[in-house]
Amino acid sequence: GASPTLPSKMHYQIAVIINFLGHCISMVALLIAFFLFLCLRSIRCLRNIIHWNLITAFILRNATWFIMQLTMSPEVHESNVVWCRMVIACFNYFHSTNFFWMFGEGCYLHTAIVLTYSTDKLRKWMFICIGWCIPFPIIVIWAIGKLYYDNEKCWFGKRAGVYTDYIYQGPMILVLVINFIFLFNIVRILMTKLRASTTSETIQYRKAVKATLVLLPLLGITYMLFFVNPGEDEISQSVFIYFNSFLESFQGFFVSVFYCFLNSEVRSAVRKRFHRWQEQHSIRARMTQAMSIPTSPSRVSFHSIKQSTSL
Repeated sequence: GASPTLPSKMHYQIAVIINFLGHCISMVALLIAFFLFLCLRSIRCLRNIIHWNLITAFILRNATWFIMQLTMSPEVHESNVVWCRMVIACFNYFHSTNFFWMFGEGCYLHTAIVLTYSTDKLRKWMFICIGWCIPFPIIVIWAIGKLYYDNEKCWFGKRAGVYTDYIYQGPMILVLVINFIFLFNIVRILMTKLRASTTSETIQYRKAVKATLVLLPLLGITYMLFFVNPGEDEISQSVFIYFNSFLESFQGFFVSVFYCFLNSEVRSAVRKRFHRWQEQHSIRARMTQAMSIPTSPSRVSFHSIKQSTSL
């Protein structure tokens, strides 16, 4: 392309700010969501454990994104030192785990709604394998590929004609596509069979499906934008830059909102906690009040005066 003109340079700088702000806001939201799931033991079922792990994967991805931003200077990039290659490898691993945990969300809902298996048969370790274990060998193979075929620029970006990045991007696209097929099936069954059902379980499923319906396209769009090359003209490029940096950086925020803050189980558990805290607080306040009455000298004397006059 041509050398960046002034306006496009400005757009780029604004996009960088949006990106940074988005990642900060996402990180705060994700950490709040993480601690809510950690503290609310009463709602710890497999579905919420999957949400919790997805949120953890996003936290780790965001954290490595910040490390990347703070450590990657053009000099480091060119020098191709070992630690910077490791940072990129970690980022790609956590990026993959986002997709595989999202796939875990899809698998869970598909099993519960389409295959109508009892979800009691599903085990936590199965999802931990999908979410954390499967991406690991993929990234190791990618790293070996990079080492032998594209060992430059901290393994970031790709050289023309070298396709090592598809080693990890391929599986990510694959689980995305499978997830969309799952979702299509899930929605079809919700529309036909479970429309009238109002058991608390199907209501929870319906909410989880709604959240997934919003988040999966979001994950897909941001990912596909990554491959799209906008046209040469100024406007399409700046729109692309803004759109991409906004979606990419606020993803974690949306995940926390849909899987945690709007999760009715989380909300009612928080409400119960708060009411319990309020009650304990008011009991404590009343106790301390009751304790302090006899010890206060003015009160005692006033009380005794009152009694003596009434006699």
